[in-house]
Amino acid sequence: MTMIRFLLEWALRSSALILSGTLLLRALRVKDPSLRLAAWTAMLGGCFVMPLLTAALPQAPLIRLAVPLGMARQAGAEWGIDQGALGLDRAESRQTANVSTHRAGASNSNDWPGFALSVYFAMTGFFLLRLCAGVIMSGRLLRASRATGQTAGGIEIRESDDISAPLSLGIAHAAIVLPCDWRDWSGEKLDAVLAHERSHILRRDPAVQLLSATLRALQWYNPLSWYLHRSIVRVAEEASDDAAVAATNDRAAYAAMLLEFMQRSTYNANWHGVAMARYARPEQRIHRILDGAAPSRAITLRRVAAILALGSPLALITASARIGEKPAPLKFETASVKPSPPGSKAGPIRALPGGDGYEVQDANVKLMISLMYKVPMRQITGGPPWLNADGYDIEAKADHFHSLDDLHVMFRNLLADRFGLRFHKEIKQGPVYTLTVDRAGSKMKVDESPERFDYPIKTTTADGKGWVVVGTRINMEYLCWWLGQGLQKDGRPVIDKTGLDKNYDFTLAFAPPGVPNSKLPPGIRDRPSIFNALRDQLGLELNAATGPVEYLVIDHIEKPAAN
Repeated sequence: MTMIRFLLEWALRSSALILSGTLLLRALRVKDPSLRLAAWTAMLGGCFVMPLLTAALPQAPLIRLAVPLGMARQAGAEWGIDQGALGLDRAESRQTANVSTHRAGASNSNDWPGFALSVYFAMTGFFLLRLCAGVIMSGRLLRASRATGQTAGGIEIRESDDISAPLSLGIAHAAIVLPCDWRDWSGEKLDAVLAHERSHILRRDPAVQLLSATLRALQWYNPLSWYLHRSIVRVAEEASDDAAVAATNDRAAYAAMLLEFMQRSTYNANWHGVAMARYARPEQRIHRILDGAAPSRAITLRRVAAILALGSPLALITASARIGEKPAPLKFETASVKPSPPGSKAGPIRALPGGDGYEVQDANVKLMISLMYKVPMRQITGGPPWLNADGYDIEAKADHFHSLDDLHVMFRNLLADRFGLRFHKEIKQGPVYTLTVDRAGSKMKVDESPERFDYPIKTTTADGKGWVVVGTRINMEYLCWWLGQGLQKDGRPVIDKTGLDKNYDFTLAFAPPGVPNSKLPPGIRDRPSIFNALRDQLGLELNAATGPVEYLVIDHIEKPAAN
């Protein structure tokens, strides 16, 4: 999803830069092709550096660009907790669903981001391969051409039997390639052709057009990247036409010569080079030459400075613009927060079955924080003593269906608003467990059923002995968190190293960790430890290691006013 957002933002910011630059050229009535080409080239460079500028510049709070990125939101899932059964939250990674579809229990595909990226990379690969093929063909054509022993202003002139119109080929060492009948041309015709092609090479048009074609390949889904490439090609030809007319001072003869090349040209569009006979609409080019427009002037440092002075603010504004409106924080429509009555029995922390709220029964705030931020309670530090002593009943309702991820965010906001929760996180190296797949492989069953509002992990006494744990639609992130909660005496968090990325069902029977056998009922004493049970029953291994441990440090919290 991050990649999709990057591509959308890059295309949007590039489009804004190209559009604003186009409007500026029109507003200033810039007619000189050389100056317009310099401006288009500056826009091209701005598009390439836009991601770097965006990363480096702060986002302007008053400048916003609308983009339909709401669809790019992916939901997660956080589930309720049965404190007596160690049934804690639900793992994040579900897509936001339609209300009616979700309530009906239909499964929703969350594969569209992967499909979209597959399409993007396939199309980008196609265009880049096509461009690379053109570069290779151009190189072969240049190497296959013959040296004439002549130069034009220090630029080598070569000839080829494979072309019928002049070309400028090469990036680092460009050359003018002429058709094999060039020796039969008149002096005026040869001067015009050499002036035209020489101006292309002096401006490094082959390299600029290669960069422009690369941007078009990377942003093939952006129409303005195609427009930018066409504009650069067209204006480069106009500037070179002006150079040729200035060399011959005969517009009609040059127009006739150019029309001849266009009519007989067999230029292969897959070659990468600047072809004299290539132009989007030939009739417009001929009319422009015959209309006697003022010729292009040379680009001076002063004119380059003027372009940069006008274009830099556009690039900076576009790069620092905020994409989309800042969404309003998700909050419950109503929320009742009350201290639990004396003698209350601890109950669930869970999302309501209708997807429109959360309920809490006699849970302490530290447990709520642990659930909502997925940090084991022993890794939450700071705060007053009542944080894990006082119980609260909470009934929070939304005005309509929300995804589990949204409900999770709404509960976090409730903790911030009603309890004044403020914290920061710290990472320290410490003892951990790593969860890996046993050599024999995982023994868990993949669960592809629709999401359910239910506890993901429950204990049961179905076998008459107790402490049989049943997991439903469990992913590894959640399992590691749940194990970390259960191994409280050991004090080590569990880090996922399994590489398993699906949801799984399992049944796990083990002796409660940290409890002496003498204090266990006879039916449970013979159960294996959690370590052996994971290996033998689920095909997973817990191994002691050293790694990063995340701590959530409470900076501020206060008792809420009951309502």
